[in-house]
Amino acid sequence: MRVGLVTLGCDKNTVDNEYLAGLLSGRGIEVEVADEKRPPDVVVITTCGFLQSAKDQSVSEIRRWAAIRKKSGTRLGVIGCLAQRSGADLLRDIPEIDFLAGVGDFERVAKLVAGEDKSRFLTNTNGESWDLKTQSAAVIDGESEAPETGIAFDNRRFKRDAPRVLIPRTLPRQRVDKRPHGFLKISDGCNHTCTFCSIPLMKGVYSSVPRNVLLEETRRLLDDGVREINIVAQDITKYGLDTEKRMALPDLLKEICALPGDFWIRLFYLYPSTVTKDLLAVMREEPKIVRYLDIPLQHLDEDVLRRMKRPHDRTRTMEMLRGIRSEFPGMTLRTTFIVGFPGESNAEFDTLLEGMDEIQFERLGVFAYSREEGTPAAQLPNQLTDKIKQRRREKVMKKQSAISEAWAQKQIGTARHCLIEGRVPDSDWYVARSASEAADIDGVIRLHSARELAIGDFVDAKVVEADVYDLTAEVAAT
Repeated sequence: MRVGLVTLGCDKNTVDNEYLAGLLSGRGIEVEVADEKRPPDVVVITTCGFLQSAKDQSVSEIRRWAAIRKKSGTRLGVIGCLAQRSGADLLRDIPEIDFLAGVGDFERVAKLVAGEDKSRFLTNTNGESWDLKTQSAAVIDGESEAPETGIAFDNRRFKRDAPRVLIPRTLPRQRVDKRPHGFLKISDGCNHTCTFCSIPLMKGVYSSVPRNVLLEETRRLLDDGVREINIVAQDITKYGLDTEKRMALPDLLKEICALPGDFWIRLFYLYPSTVTKDLLAVMREEPKIVRYLDIPLQHLDEDVLRRMKRPHDRTRTMEMLRGIRSEFPGMTLRTTFIVGFPGESNAEFDTLLEGMDEIQFERLGVFAYSREEGTPAAQLPNQLTDKIKQRRREKVMKKQSAISEAWAQKQIGTARHCLIEGRVPDSDWYVARSASEAADIDGVIRLHSARELAIGDFVDAKVVEADVYDLTAEVAAT
């Protein structure tokens, strides 16, 4: 049997699909990235339900494979966040789906894929299952329609449905690609109450992965050729609060850094109010942790942040960012913003722009606010028009483009320690990244080398050219 995987959404879904691949491989099943030119026996689509655009992408991909299924006979499985939240709607409107499961049910999904379980039911992480006839019993919320997909996403939650992603033991894990970076998901779920966010509805409460499991998983990733460990979660700073009753991320990082080998560690998704002195001290002491921090701020105006239920002490936030700048020369700061949040005034938007001018984030992503059903923000007054939201997003991106280009030009002539990610075929050119470039979301370094390099090598190079987001560098001949 051949199983093809489609991974949509965040890097946590990448990890989940690697768990699934490991469980299937242990059954003697061949696992690969799904290819419509060579349809597999079973395709499993891991969906995202975070924003409307992500839902639309997920539904579009399901429909595409549903059409392929009619010709090839490929069994179609749909799992993950959108399946957890809106499974009944998907089963009703796309009858070609052969089976569907929510989040965290790795063993159950493996049985469904392998044909050991013949169910077609939406499942939850407690092992319960239910079909369309029983899903109408315990309505909590209402419904809305996704205009592009034509599917009415019924965002009713069910009292017996308690989504939670628990990883209490080391799971078999198989990477479906062999790039030299990998993801270590240290927790799943979220206890924050951000008014715009639907993730707790789909993933449940914050659940840390035991430290011994994470260390074993890191060892296996390193043995598999990974040279950059990306630490991910909804909020990595809260690691250990649920299991160890303290913020244990600094200790976890020390233990990972103590593992033998030449590798990097990169930190993602730090909640701004819990970037502690202990955490920064570990970064300062451990050379394996690259000087790159992803701290999603979402906004810089205090009133907007209050409506978002985010940390809203602007003075503290700006002092924290300035302190990082002072303590860590060369630190790359990444953040994300949401523009067009309900009630965002021109003055509040200007406050965000002013903060960008002051901090000069090297990396920045921006989203136009998406009104997600079931979230408190969806019920707020003064919802802005799409035109206003898009105009503000474009203004932020234009400003950031100028900031990024100015930073990039300053890198010409500097030295870079680079990780080789790929090679341009039949050439002396390579694709690389330094501490300043995260995989898949930032720019890259176009690297020229007269001597042969291997994917996964670390090399030193000199930046010779720059554009808005990418750098060009040269490796010394000897």
